[in-house]
Amino acid sequence: MLGQVQKSNIDRVFDTLDVTRDGVIGADDFRTMAQRMVALRVHMEPRLLAEIQGTFAAWWETIRQAADVEGNGHISREEFTAAAARGLDQDPEYVDKMIRVSEVTFRAADEEGDGLLTRSQVERIYQAFGVDEALSAETFRRIDLNGDGTVSIEEFVSAARDVWTSNDPKAPGAAMFGSVA
Repeated sequence: MLGQVQKSNIDRVFDTLDVTRDGVIGADDFRTMAQRMVALRVHMEPRLLAEIQGTFAAWWETIRQAADVEGNGHISREEFTAAAARGLDQDPEYVDKMIRVSEVTFRAADEEGDGLLTRSQVERIYQAFGVDEALSAETFRRIDLNGDGTVSIEEFVSAARDVWTSNDPKAPGAAMFGSVA
């Protein structure tokens, strides 16, 4: 059963995935998000480009298989939430499947390839995902666990894990998509 923080975060994830703002998510939304990740860099290596496209396509397919109960290629908020609850309760690999995209997103934004993101690189991720950029400053502060002014891939992925698993509103990643009440 989903806790209140998880439910809130899953709702916000759905809102982020619904790029077209039509109340459902589908393959086109995931293709658009992949294109936005590719646009984070002026020069994208072919290998990373393929990885981004493949990861977003696989993410859509995982979600479609788990949530598209009507088989119409579109997933409603209710279907998405129910599938997330089932996945979290029944599939030990569910969270890993959901956060895999955070790893490729990180690499897309890490132009220097140094394994670290600056505050402005995190802001660009927020812009690309269509999430309120004002949230990026608070997110950056919360997920920069060692306070060094950069976010490592471990910090970023751990925060993404919090989105799905934490019911603690003070967890570093619990507010990645907005404040939790």
